[in-house]
Amino acid sequence: MTDTVNTDPTRTIAQQQHELLQVAHEHTAAWMTRRQVALETGLDAFKRMTTCKTPLEMAVIYGEWLSGSMARVLADVEDVQKASRSLFATPLASSPTAPAESPAPHQLREAA
Repeated sequence: MTDTVNTDPTRTIAQQQHELLQVAHEHTAAWMTRRQVALETGLDAFKRMTTCKTPLEMAVIYGEWLSGSMARVLADVEDVQKASRSLFATPLASSPTAPAESPAPHQLREAA
């Protein structure tokens, strides 16, 4: 008797969807955390800038905020790259529900 756990396409699809949703949840949570930090640091920088006496003080505060902001954008890009690699780590061809490979045009002519 065959093992239905390993050959059941519905179960395999459900497992793949679960894994995909889990990865998406993790990356979304990290993204939201970075957005929250961006909001808080932006508001803090704005508050500090309103008390500045010189444009130089404002420029220093802006530079600090901009540096942190760029670091978060870079983290977003790295997170997307990591998610893309994990998403495409398992090729579709290895899926039991993957479509059959189409024959090449010359094979169709030979078969006819």
